[in-house]
Amino acid sequence: MSGTVFAVVVTYNPDDKLADRLQALREQVHGLLVVDNGSNNADAVHSMALQAGCSVVLNLENLGIAEALNQGARAAIQFGAEWLATFDQDSQVAPEAIAQLLAASATLPQLDRVAILAMSHRDRGTGRDYHRAGEILKETEQWRSVRTTITSGSLVRVSVFPQVGFFDTRLFIDTVDLEFCLRCRSQGLMVMENRVVILAHSMGNSTTRVIFGFPLVLTGHSPLRRYYITRNQLEMCRRFAGADLRWALGAFWDLTSGSAITLLLETERRAKLHAMLSGLGDFMLRRFGRRTRPL
Repeated sequence: MSGTVFAVVVTYNPDDKLADRLQALREQVHGLLVVDNGSNNADAVHSMALQAGCSVVLNLENLGIAEALNQGARAAIQFGAEWLATFDQDSQVAPEAIAQLLAASATLPQLDRVAILAMSHRDRGTGRDYHRAGEILKETEQWRSVRTTITSGSLVRVSVFPQVGFFDTRLFIDTVDLEFCLRCRSQGLMVMENRVVILAHSMGNSTTRVIFGFPLVLTGHSPLRRYYITRNQLEMCRRFAGADLRWALGAFWDLTSGSAITLLLETERRAKLHAMLSGLGDFMLRRFGRRTRPL
C-alpha cells in the first residue's frame, strides 16, 4: 500500500519508559511490531507493547539485531507496507516526525532510487552527529546523500528486500545497519538523510573528554561490544574496499583510533584489549554469528 509505514522496535532489557516511547511511535505508523531478544523482563516488555497497541514477538534468546530486524521486515512484507521504520528501544520519536520525513521526500528528484529515508541523528551524550569527514556525498538545505546511516530513525523501502536481501545475520550486532546501506548503494540505490527531522540517539554511554585541546569521544562500550565492533568493522572493510575504498579507509581509521582511545582512557582496558584481539582472531578465522565462547 502506497505510503503505508510499518515499524519494528527491537528490545533487550529495556527500561520502564518503553511504553511511552512505543506509544509516541505507534501514533505515527500503520502497524508496529516489538521484537524482544530474550530480555530478562520479557513479561514487562510484552505488557508495555500491548498497552501501546503493538504486536509482539518474544524470542526465547538473543538472536541478534539482524535477525530481529528481519523478523520486522518479513512482517512489513506480509502487512503490505511500502516502508519499514526501524527504531532502537531508547528512541524517542518527535511528534509528526515520520509524516514530515515522508512529506519532504516528495521533493527528492530520484525518489524511486532511494532505498532508505532517514532522520538525522544527534548523540545525547556528546551533542554531535555520527558523520565523519567524507561520509556525506552530497548536501542541500533539506537533504544529504550519505554513504551509510544508522538503524534508528530509518525508513527502508520494503521493495528493496527482494532486490538486495535482508539484514546480515552473520554479523549478529554492530555494523548491521552500515552493511545494509553499503549493499544497497553497491546496487545503485541511495541512502538519504533529512537535515530537518532530527532524532536524539545514544551510541553506547558516550562522553567527550578534551585532551590537549582535542575533543575525544569515549563510547563506554562493554568488552563484548568491543569484540563485535572489531570483528565486524574489519569484515566491512574487507567486503566493501573494492566498491567504496574511501569508506573502507575511513572505517579502518575509526576502528584503530577508537580502539586506541578505549585502551588509553576507558575502564576495563585489559578485558577490552582481550576482546579486541578475540575479534581480530575470529575475523581472520572467518568465525561469525553470535560469540558463544567466553572472552
